[in-house]
Amino acid sequence: MPLKRLSLITFQISCVLMLTLTLSACDYLNNLINLFERLNTDQTETTTVSLSLAVSPHIARMPWFLAEEEKLFKNKDFIQTHGVEIQFVTGEYKDIIGKFTAGEVNAITITNIDAIAQLVRQDIEADVILITSYSHGNEAILLPGNTNTNALKLRGKKFALFEFSTRHYLLDRYLVRNQIPFDDVDVINTPEADIPNVFGERNVYGVVTTQPNIDKLKREASAKALFDSREIPGEIFDLLVIRREVLQDNPHFAQALLATWFSVMERLQGNRKGSTLEAMSRLAGLSKEDFDRHIALILLNDTSNKALSAIRDRKLRKTMRHIRYFMERHNLTGDEPFISWVSYPGRTPALLHFNGEPLQDFVVQRKNKKL
Repeated sequence: MPLKRLSLITFQISCVLMLTLTLSACDYLNNLINLFERLNTDQTETTTVSLSLAVSPHIARMPWFLAEEEKLFKNKDFIQTHGVEIQFVTGEYKDIIGKFTAGEVNAITITNIDAIAQLVRQDIEADVILITSYSHGNEAILLPGNTNTNALKLRGKKFALFEFSTRHYLLDRYLVRNQIPFDDVDVINTPEADIPNVFGERNVYGVVTTQPNIDKLKREASAKALFDSREIPGEIFDLLVIRREVLQDNPHFAQALLATWFSVMERLQGNRKGSTLEAMSRLAGLSKEDFDRHIALILLNDTSNKALSAIRDRKLRKTMRHIRYFMERHNLTGDEPFISWVSYPGRTPALLHFNGEPLQDFVVQRKNKKL
């Protein structure tokens, strides 16, 4: 074969080999890129979890409803940052407590009274990661307007209230404060929604209720307050609670919930306060004026530093002792010793543990972001 033809064939074979190698390299590169994309997708899917928060309608809990309405929990940046998609669950208060105790939801907003009467009583291990607010007049004992409060004789009198609730606790604290025997008064167990209907009935001396019933009865039935939660500051408060095993497996869940609460709180301190209050009043089904009046009876923990101080405050233990007496008096926790009920930051967790670590981590992270 002539040398010239041999060279031409060699050149052609080389070109085919180079083309083949180039195409193979491209295929390899594309396959590698696809592999990385799949790995990233798989990693995102495995690190993003879906967890739930249960909240019942209440003035102090409207910030959560605002976050849900504005689809914060579904925001892609929010989900990517915290690695959690939060399912917002709402309904009647007793129903969402039932879902939490049954393990159907992972976190709940609940009063301190119910956290013990409902959760501790059923041996639910849970962590308090935030005290969201305090009642500052949001619960009250109401009497007919013509009652002479200077000469009260309560023996045999009946009070309508929702049994073993914050309102029941308020009545007990009034009796203790005024050295009135508990047996002097009788309790008529009444759902909160029915309180306005029974007020003024012949067999009902007074009611113990909350907003908006307080305003309604003062306005429509000339009721007057005998005693309200301002008389026992810091004793009735709202909590954000997570099931302990969920928190241990998903600490980022706590960070996501804290970020949600304080993002709304920041709006209440800035130039968006007016529009934020207006939005929450609409969600609560109240006029702006009524909502402003009701929210004034609630002290919000509106900064993370304030909230951290609250959960670490040693006064919390004194408050919980008052609640202990209430629980024991009404046999709400059975034979469980008090040491097993509640624990505080830095202590071995009891059934209900005030856990300051998530808030501490949140405060540190925010501080580092500002540096």
